Amino acid sequence: MKHRAGAHRRGHPGSPTVDGRAAVELRKVMTRPQQCQYWLIVALWLAANGYFWEWWLTRQHIGNTLLFVLMTAALFYSATVLSSMYALFLGYMRRPVPIPVSRAEDSGVIGRVAVISLTVPGSESLDIVRAQLVAMTRIRYPHDSWILVDKEHSPEIAAMAQSLGVRYFCRHDEETWGKDRVSAWNQANPPFKAKTKAGNVNSWLDAYGDLYSHFTQFDIDHLADPSYLDRVLGYFVDRQVKWVQAPSVYGNHLTWTARGSSEQEFGLQGPLQMGFFGFSRTPFIIGSHCTYDMAAIRGIGGFQPTRAEDHLDTVCLAAKGYQGVFVPDVLAVGGGPETFETYLSQQFAWAYSMIEVLLFHTPRLIWRYRPRQAVQFLFVQTWYTFWSLSMVVLFCIPLLSLLLNTPVAHVGYLEFLSRSIWMAIMATVIWYWSRPWHVPAGLRLSWRGVVLHVARWVVVFSAFIQVLLRVKKPYMITRKGVDGAGRPFPMQVLTPYIAMVLIALASCWFYLGLHHRGPSQGYLFFGLQDAALFWLLLVITVVQEVRSAHRTGTALPNVVALQARPLLVSGLLGVLFLGTAVASSGPIIQALAIW
Repeated sequence: MKHRAGAHRRGHPGSPTVDGRAAVELRKVMTRPQQCQYWLIVALWLAANGYFWEWWLTRQHIGNTLLFVLMTAALFYSATVLSSMYALFLGYMRRPVPIPVSRAEDSGVIGRVAVISLTVPGSESLDIVRAQLVAMTRIRYPHDSWILVDKEHSPEIAAMAQSLGVRYFCRHDEETWGKDRVSAWNQANPPFKAKTKAGNVNSWLDAYGDLYSHFTQFDIDHLADPSYLDRVLGYFVDRQVKWVQAPSVYGNHLTWTARGSSEQEFGLQGPLQMGFFGFSRTPFIIGSHCTYDMAAIRGIGGFQPTRAEDHLDTVCLAAKGYQGVFVPDVLAVGGGPETFETYLSQQFAWAYSMIEVLLFHTPRLIWRYRPRQAVQFLFVQTWYTFWSLSMVVLFCIPLLSLLLNTPVAHVGYLEFLSRSIWMAIMATVIWYWSRPWHVPAGLRLSWRGVVLHVARWVVVFSAFIQVLLRVKKPYMITRKGVDGAGRPFPMQVLTPYIAMVLIALASCWFYLGLHHRGPSQGYLFFGLQDAALFWLLLVITVVQEVRSAHRTGTALPNVVALQARPLLVSGLLGVLFLGTAVASSGPIIQALAIW
């Protein structure tokens, strides 16, 4: 494929500059009326928080001191900190003024460009691979397209790539590279760690990095718009810019998990990324697709050695003083997790790696960040840890109150509700008010996103514990184009949620059997609430699995027979829950009357 050579000419008259260099210009996202609305909402949000916390933090409200402190910390983080930080970054939302790629060519910044994607034979269907190869060749800006194959040399993919004009690279191809080089590219440790995305990319960088000034990496299921490179390369005219990111979105809304995953990304892929860009000029790299300055990536040792290599790439580049750009336009669309099992595996991998970054990399790098970068990075990196811990505390608090027969706080439920509801209302207002900037546009939050949000904190907490215990996990590949329809739902995926239901119900029965009445009897309501939440999650998940399998053409009786175990377990738990609710109704009604 031909390449345009950039002529070395003077910068365009009137171009924004910083210290004599061309610079990316930022534009506010909000209109003047929207800014007025924003500050009004922020004022009401602060008032709602003051109304609750001024009342809650009163000495006479303290029941069991330890439980009260734990609940206060969990409430403060989940109810106040998260929405406050979201509102903060909303206020900093910026988008870059478009820069024609010709400007970067004229300045001599852009040389030869590559577009790469990665695949592991057997982990993605050949249809998915072919679709990506075709999509790469349709990108209009002159470039070389590459498919990077890991695990083993694949003559089939090599032939497919050759037929479409895509270059082929495999770090296991001894015939091309020889045993010594293949061995060097497949080590037990970084940067060429075997069976990892980073090791695969770094091997290609070692082999061909000298040929290119910039490259774009796509996950195998994320297909680019033909204008992709034209829309991102121009920003590299600012020599401080070393990566350009666009939203990572899913277009496969046929499966409930892919649709729910899209809904969970609303805030991050739009408002938060625009806010990060305006706040610190450091939007986060999202590994599904991003464009990089070759010299900068090689300068940090290539892709970083974690499952969250994209995030660690961001913080390592930022530690060197580099900046990124976030283009808030959908330039590529992916498939998303096709099954609940895949979704949970993906969430576990991300959480595990992000917590590793927080504990083992951030302490070394944080001193090199600017203050705003430090605030932003710590907020994002601690989210998995603090959010999952908050959810664990809020789940366990009523159960511990039942076991100890001691109230958490001396407050009435209706009074608590009347004070806290204003925070909930204003948090919802902040979220819905920001919808014009949610990505992808036109999609709305549904039960799918809510169910997955409830489901993921359990695996996120598991990841946190395993990182603390130094449990080593192999690199986890997200399977794409290989769905799980037509096989039994793996019970080990549901086991944690079954356990949550049983723990909550057992706590209720323990209280009923030992105390029946007492200062904590009202917490039976919250224990049942815990059980109901995870029982409903189980039912929804299993029913959706049945529906998904049925849509593939499998007869409904066969699907039901295939999923008999999870259906039976869900039914038995439902009966147990109903029995516990009936037994608890008397003490709960009495407590509500007192409250």
